[in-house]
Amino acid sequence: MKPLRLLAILSILILSACALTKPSAVEYNNRVVEQINATSTKLEETATLYNDAIPDVVTEKDEIETSEMKTSFNQAKQALSQVGDILVLESRNEEQQAATIENTEVYIDAAQLYIEAYQNMLTYYESDTYVEDISQVQTLDETLHTHYTTFIEANNDLVETMENFVE
Repeated sequence: MKPLRLLAILSILILSACALTKPSAVEYNNRVVEQINATSTKLEETATLYNDAIPDVVTEKDEIETSEMKTSFNQAKQALSQVGDILVLESRNEEQQAATIENTEVYIDAAQLYIEAYQNMLTYYESDTYVEDISQVQTLDETLHTHYTTFIEANNDLVETMENFVE
């Protein structure tokens, strides 16, 4: 075989092997869904614990227990820190990869805003600030719910985008 032909054949084989190392659309979706589900579940747990721990009407006399919320918050924060791994995943379908990355970035931003609002709420209740200044309760609650709703919408948009690429 001539060296030029051999080089061309080797190049084709290498490029083909590189393309095969990328997961298929279904495999890519499965990896993304696995990571998103783990993170979304942890974030949803924080919301549930908040709703269970904080009364509908908070007064200075209420004793707010934050330990479970704090534990859940730390787990959610840890899970969220791993979602960035999705941004470096590759798919054989470049359109799928681009759309997923775009929606994952929105998801991460929305989750981070929610986590920040949750942190503010925890700080407020952990320090018993509400006992001295009840005026922040409504603002913190509204902010937390607004960011949670935005997060859920980003989650749903990401899921919907991924469904478009199921074969």
